[in-house]
Amino acid sequence: MILLLDIGNTRIKWARFISDGEGKLEQAELLDVGGDDHAEYTLEQMAALYWSGWPQPKQVIVSTVITNDYWRQLQSWCRQHWQLSPVRVIPVAEGFGMHNAYLSADELGSDRWLAMLAAHHLLHRETCVVDVGTAITLDFLHADGRHLGGYIIPGLQLMEQSLIQGTDAIQLSAGTFSNKTELATGRDINLLPGISTTECIERGLMLAAIGLIKESCKKMQDRMGKPFLCLLTGGHAKLLAPPLGADPALGVQLEPNLVLLGLAQIAGKYYQ
Repeated sequence: MILLLDIGNTRIKWARFISDGEGKLEQAELLDVGGDDHAEYTLEQMAALYWSGWPQPKQVIVSTVITNDYWRQLQSWCRQHWQLSPVRVIPVAEGFGMHNAYLSADELGSDRWLAMLAAHHLLHRETCVVDVGTAITLDFLHADGRHLGGYIIPGLQLMEQSLIQGTDAIQLSAGTFSNKTELATGRDINLLPGISTTECIERGLMLAAIGLIKESCKKMQDRMGKPFLCLLTGGHAKLLAPPLGADPALGVQLEPNLVLLGLAQIAGKYYQ
């Protein structure tokens, strides 16, 4: 068994990779580290709470976009409890059938690289990989594995927070995109003009994200002469999937564990 870890800015996702010849994910779990329940926990405390009863894995493979403090805590815990040093994924210029468009390959976030790796393995077609999390990232991938570049904008919650914090007149007790209950249901938000400040913000930000995705996919389709499938992942992906999927010109697919699936590709190649 190999432990796969996707450590984001506000969430940690993990899964067990079972190396049985085929390779499969088992027991994928999600923890909000930016939420009230676990905000005060160190990574060592969370590891002790959730993983201490597990059998020792063959390896721990990690994608992380946060500070080195968390990485050092994880290294310490794994060495103390499992007598192993976890492996941290760093993007490369060429590998796994993909070409990284960045001039400095390691500047690309490991989560983006792994999401593209999973998308290439799953689809083998022109794809726009959209991660709707703390930031919204778009990465365009050719069917032959070439990364064609991408975009980064603030995520829905960050845009909402910056609007509230940067204006005196807009006062909301709690932001729409901070509401975990609503996000878990993936409710269909009405995108007609709002008739309250909350609705105006909610719908405006949604349309800003949707507009970027649609317009960039159209530009890439015009450039390449082929349609791009929009592959959605990330904590807010369920909110964007219905309005994007309603557009007949845009193919949309939802895959919540895309980064873990990318980690599974690495586990399958090096640790089967």
